[in-house]
Amino acid sequence: MMKTLYSKFVWMTLLIMIASGTLGFMVVNTYYHHNLKEKNDEKNVLVARSIVESINMSNSELDPLLHSLGNTGYQLYVVGENGFKRAYGGEFRVQKIDQTIVESVLSGETYHGMREFPKETFITGYFSNELTNTVGVSFTYGGENYALFQRPNIKFLFNEIHLLLGGLVAIMIILSVIAMLVVAKIMVVPLTKLTIATNKIANEDFQAELPVYQRDEIGQLADSVRNMAKQLDATDRYKKEFISRVSHDFQTPLLNIQGYAHLLKEGDLNPIDHLKYVTIIQQESKRLSNVMKQLLVLTSFDQAHSRTKKEFFSLDIQLKQVIQKFRWLLDEKEISINIKLRPVIIYGDSEMLEYVWENIISNAIKYNHSPGEIHIALEEREEFVTVTVQDTGSGSKHTKYNQWTERFYREDEARSTQIEGSGLGLAIVQEVIQSHEGILSFESVVPHGTKVIIQLNKL
Repeated sequence: MMKTLYSKFVWMTLLIMIASGTLGFMVVNTYYHHNLKEKNDEKNVLVARSIVESINMSNSELDPLLHSLGNTGYQLYVVGENGFKRAYGGEFRVQKIDQTIVESVLSGETYHGMREFPKETFITGYFSNELTNTVGVSFTYGGENYALFQRPNIKFLFNEIHLLLGGLVAIMIILSVIAMLVVAKIMVVPLTKLTIATNKIANEDFQAELPVYQRDEIGQLADSVRNMAKQLDATDRYKKEFISRVSHDFQTPLLNIQGYAHLLKEGDLNPIDHLKYVTIIQQESKRLSNVMKQLLVLTSFDQAHSRTKKEFFSLDIQLKQVIQKFRWLLDEKEISINIKLRPVIIYGDSEMLEYVWENIISNAIKYNHSPGEIHIALEEREEFVTVTVQDTGSGSKHTKYNQWTERFYREDEARSTQIEGSGLGLAIVQEVIQSHEGILSFESVVPHGTKVIIQLNKL
């Protein structure tokens, strides 16, 4: 059976209380035996001698006088050399003492029984009601020698104090336990709420409430759990949307391939239609292949955290080479290009950055008007370089530039079948720029067009 944190806290607190009480008792006991025991013996010797002085100065009978002294809070035991033995002020629990001790006291020696009492615990040592745990002095009365053994009457002296101390300790323990239980409950409640919330999150309930708002470590943990739930919720929604868009981008070309393949299988086609259907199948296969490649690139960024192979290379030369690849398409769409480049050396992944320029220039051509214009500029600063690609296409102040880098985003779904693209290109561009700690931004151009701005660190 699993132990709850609450029960563990309670048991640990009780064990600490017991352990601290035991340790405290041992410290007090050691202190008593090393510092107080001998002083206590000397103090009682003085008391015994003052009793003897009272006896010597009194003209009263010995027995009534000892009774009166015994009633003042002392236990007395008197032994005479004539065989007289009697206790006053209460009976001793163990009323035995060695005869040699009695004889030594009768001869005038002082008996230090409290000091010499065996080193037992403080309770059994100080409070032990035994005749050997006394001090002894001699006195003379009526011409006969007597031995007086004396110790405080603990029951008489400390009866009320015992009740007060016992009640005080009992109340302290009860209040401490109650306070400990309340505090433990208060501490465990938010942890219980955290457990319930995390279990709901584990079951994909990312909207689970977590009403814990403390300004301590538990509150920080609750904030972390809430942030985690928000991120998981966003990731879950993105995952579902991603799967839906991938399915759509795969399903459409697959259906086209299946349909035209079925027409080819039936035969009875003239050469023109046959070539047309084969061309469509090739184009759709190429489209699927491009989507797969781009998905693999994105996956590699997600899994490897944008791992790049950086080196020094000439950025202006790379841009010229990419522009040259699209020279035929520029001529075909009657798009003029204006280039302002200056020699610049940067440190980066040349292969991935080449993909960036290809994608951005390709988009500037695809979404441009015919005839149209494209302006490409490369500027150098002390610590970074800026590449701008500006077109005269369909961009305007109403264009949703902030969504362009979302995966599978298409500005106009109605035109998505007319203009080739998967909606993954700019998402990959964003990953590449971020892996180089650069900045990608878009601006609308008046009256129409889009300017793409890429800022890269030189080193």
